[in-house]
Amino acid sequence: MFKNIKFGIKISTQNFDFLPDIYQNKDRLDFVEVILMSDFDIEDIKIISDLRIPYAIHLPNSNQGIDFGNVNYKYKTNLLIEKINNYSNKFKNLTPICYIVHPESGDLELSITNIKKLKINPVAIENMPKKSIHTGICIGDSPESLIEYFNQIKNLEFCFDISHAIKASIFYHINYINYIKNFLNFKKPILFHISGGTLDIEFDEHLPLMKSEYDLAKILKILINHGSIINLTFETPRDYTKKIQDDLENIDYCLNFI
Repeated sequence: MFKNIKFGIKISTQNFDFLPDIYQNKDRLDFVEVILMSDFDIEDIKIISDLRIPYAIHLPNSNQGIDFGNVNYKYKTNLLIEKINNYSNKFKNLTPICYIVHPESGDLELSITNIKKLKINPVAIENMPKKSIHTGICIGDSPESLIEYFNQIKNLEFCFDISHAIKASIFYHINYINYIKNFLNFKKPILFHISGGTLDIEFDEHLPLMKSEYDLAKILKILINHGSIINLTFETPRDYTKKIQDDLENIDYCLNFI
């Protein structure tokens, strides 16, 4: 941890071969965020339960054909919910920072109804950009559009994706630094996401931080001044043949601004 920021990187249930490298860099990595692929099985759950580092779990999203609010994704979404709930006794052995879900697109009430069906906790809702490369227009792109999730879902946590907020602010033609502050004033996040991007594209890009147009120094200053512990997942791209090397380079670049 540096100041109040804990650093984490994403792996999926298909990347558990990265774990030896992660454990060798526990002086630089505080946690991992595991993407639960839709084809996960009992063995994946066991590996997660045996992790020797704190972890969060990200549920499948539209990248895997899952969308809690979109009726066009109903079949795969229902299969995922059923699968998770059928394994609920196994999930009880897990102690994640949180389970992250996307509101994605479509109907707000359907999204809330489906998320409420999940027999796991704690669940954290992640804010979205306004535009998606998969589903057109997203829901959950502003504090106001997330209020009903917190009103209707008991003990719901918040995962704040900084780049998603910036992309939404570009769509709305408003100052992205102020928009970040609006989210932080709205709800205390249990987890944060960060990646790079340009300031003229409205959908998520997941660029390396060193190729980003965002004011990283100003963003990190906001996080440091936020006061509480910041669990910060890097969602920057990697060359998978190098395993986590690209992640570590993004973390080192970030440290230049702290």
